Amino acid sequence: MTTRPDPEYIAALPSPGIHHPPLPRLPFPRPFRVGVTSYVYPADILPNVERLAGRVDDIELVLFESEQTANLPSAEVVARLAELGHQHRLTYTVHFPTDRKLGSADAAERAAHVDQMRRIITLLAPLPVHGYILHLEGIGPGDSAARVAAWQRDVAAELPRLLADGPPPGLFCVESLNYPFEWCAPLLDRFGLSVCADVGHVWRGGGDVPAFLRTWLPRARVIHLHGERDGRDHLPLTALAPGRLESFLEAVRGFSGVVTLEVFEYDAARLSIERLSPCLTQTKAG
Repeated sequence: MTTRPDPEYIAALPSPGIHHPPLPRLPFPRPFRVGVTSYVYPADILPNVERLAGRVDDIELVLFESEQTANLPSAEVVARLAELGHQHRLTYTVHFPTDRKLGSADAAERAAHVDQMRRIITLLAPLPVHGYILHLEGIGPGDSAARVAAWQRDVAAELPRLLADGPPPGLFCVESLNYPFEWCAPLLDRFGLSVCADVGHVWRGGGDVPAFLRTWLPRARVIHLHGERDGRDHLPLTALAPGRLESFLEAVRGFSGVVTLEVFEYDAARLSIERLSPCLTQTKAG
């Protein structure tokens, strides 16, 4: 399974020597805002945003903070990101680090994760943030009903502190992962959270993306879109089986939030934009 960049990869990135050409331009106007991740080019966050600003509508800031490495921006970098955002009408989606689990059975781990996320929210307060991507990890698809109920109680106990004195709850977007997403429904309802519909994860799990979106699109603020083949995801859109992209676009008619092309290197981003652009033109014409 292809995942987000490994922290060791982030730590080893060179200084901003970016030799790839700019990404292709997307057609305009677009039916929704199109985003990419902060690791399209082999460099850290700021060089990526400087190169991507004006080419896309949103950038997913993929953040790490662990004992091995961290990529949280300095206050000076945040100021520059804010400047680029306002200058280019660019928003950011903030993907919290995933080294800890908000639904862990370990109360200390849960508390540390909330502390971590609150620090990141404060650090990034100057940015025009479209959404905070929240993983409710700590369970798996085969877990018992008793374990799921305990996980729901544990997450519910932590969310009030995460949400206290911070951004509106609707800016927190719970991402669909590898377990049945309906397990999150009581938490979404109780706390007024939004959805990050990761359709690549749905495809990887053998799910029906149009059916998934019929249920969750009304609550979605962000969609993660990436190719999937043979159980591997976060591939370029050119890896999708014929008709999958078109059925996705039909299912998201009327959606005006952010669709993030969640891939992590230049060629995958370029191929995805080249695959998506003609479909956006047809959608606009229709």
